[in-house]
Amino acid sequence: MEYAIVDIETTGGNATNGGSIIEIAIRVFDGYAIVASFDSLVKPIERIPPFITAMTGIDDAMVQDSPVFSEIAMEVFSMLNGRIFVAHNVNFDYSFIKHHLAIAEYQYKASKLCTIQLSRAIRPGLLSYSLGKLCDALEIELNNRHRAGGDADATVLLFQQLLQWDSEGVVPAFLERGNIEPQVVPDTLRDDFEQVPNKPGVYYFHNDKGQAIYVGKANDLKKRVAQHFKRNNGSGCVKA
Repeated sequence: MEYAIVDIETTGGNATNGGSIIEIAIRVFDGYAIVASFDSLVKPIERIPPFITAMTGIDDAMVQDSPVFSEIAMEVFSMLNGRIFVAHNVNFDYSFIKHHLAIAEYQYKASKLCTIQLSRAIRPGLLSYSLGKLCDALEIELNNRHRAGGDADATVLLFQQLLQWDSEGVVPAFLERGNIEPQVVPDTLRDDFEQVPNKPGVYYFHNDKGQAIYVGKANDLKKRVAQHFKRNNGSGCVKA
């Protein structure tokens, strides 16, 4: 069994509402080692927003001479096809890649595994399951944070550890039941979302200017906020 462990950086938003991939990294993992790799910056149609540049360090000048996604679609498809798709917050990465492959006329469908959901099941009780906090807690090396290659390499190490720790068959159980809950949280908000607790409280949604545009309360903050993402296909901002 081979896994395609993936990380992307995007312009934000969601796949079907104008969001673009600006960097992609794929690591083909056979359960023991990486057997193939692919990395590329990607030139988006639109300009890269300043807050994305601030987070990733990727700006318009860096991607100016990079291929557009359609130019790498064949190689991306060949790396992914026939392998289990693995990512941290998998539905976000999968939705972008599936959408942009379809635009390039590649019909892609795969079984998926989410290292957030697997980590919660195999190593419960941690304070946060964002990639950075999870790697700190589990002493997993993470270099070049918020770049596709660095995050993909760390996800490989995390997934390898989860396979070794999985004494109760969590991974095959997740595959058998059809993967994980349909939650799509933008890449730019992963860390914020993972810090929302499963506790009662009040939550706020802010626009890009920091203005509160919605206030709600819930007995389980994380569950309620996740419901907003599902309804809005991953758009919006979250603070709690």
